[in-house]
Amino acid sequence: MNVTLELEPEVESLLKERAKANGCDVQDYVKKLIKKEVNRKRTFDEILAPFRQAVENSGVSDDELDSLFTETRKEVFKAKRERQQN
Repeated sequence: MNVTLELEPEVESLLKERAKANGCDVQDYVKKLIKKEVNRKRTFDEILAPFRQAVENSGVSDDELDSLFTETRKEVFKAKRERQQN
């Protein structure tokens, strides 16, 4: 895949310096950076961001959300107990 980037002169200069410091050319350095970013594990905040945004957009209050989770947890535990008894 070929990608063309338009970088500000300061960013380009820093990129060249970092590539040189890492003992590679700019193209290889950029490939390493992209590979590292693509393969990194997402943080818990990153994983939850879409859910948090959906909750915010829904207008559900913290108390309503807490009640929803509490009731759902009770239902799950009840269903689990019922399965274990059968």
